[in-house]
Order: sequence, then structure tokens, then C-alpha cells
Amino acid sequence: MSKSIDLFIRSAVPEQQIITLLNQGIPDGVESLDYPREHAAIFLQYADHEAEFQQSLGLSWASDELSLDDVQLAIQLASALSTEVLLEPEHLALPDGYTWCLATMDKQLYAVDTIDVEDGIAVKPYARKILLTV
Repeated sequence: MSKSIDLFIRSAVPEQQIITLLNQGIPDGVESLDYPREHAAIFLQYADHEAEFQQSLGLSWASDELSLDDVQLAIQLASALSTEVLLEPEHLALPDGYTWCLATMDKQLYAVDTIDVEDGIAVKPYARKILLTV
């Protein structure tokens, strides 16, 4: 089981808002450099980008007992933040040729194709999105 999750957020959201949301849903606690929390089990690395997905979130932890569902976390964040969240899921079987998922604010999940851009990542224009059931 991975001890990290990487998410990409389409629209810029203040780091404090993300930390607050994560701490509401993750009882073990989340902290970052700018928002320390005593005894937090999860560390958030937060970065801004000039690409289609304006922010990246890296969550990491040391405990073998802690397990987070990356897909459900992305869906919850997309809904709560009213923006799309991109991730490369660890344990979700995707259609052939796809490795990335897009969680939407209406709690849908799509398999998507991506491209690397100068300062981040983008959904491949005109590529087919496949609705997934989770």
C-alpha cells in the first residue's frame, strides 16, 4: 500500500481551506509547513502551477496502519472545493490505455488521458473521457 497520494487541482484554492477540509475528513490529522498541527499523521506538500491544473497536493505518511482511498479523497475534494481533481489512482482498474482519473464537482469519475505541459499537467484536448463507476 502506498504511503502517498498526489492530486492535481484545476482551480486555485487557498492552502488553509484545503488543510481545513482534509482535517475534517481525516481524523489522524493533516499538516503542512505553513499550517503545522501537533501529532498530525499526514504531511501535505502544496504547490502552485501555471498549467491547466493550478495546484498540486502531495499527501504522505509514515504509518503502516494508516490507509487512505485516493479515489474517494479526490471525489470528496472535487465536490467540496467545486473544482476538478486529477489523480493517477493506485488500486482502481482503468480501461486499457488510461492511467489517470478526473473527479468532478458533481461526484463523477472519468478515465482521462493527460499530457505534460511546461508547468504541470493537463487533460489531453479532444481525448475521450470514460465515465467510471466506483
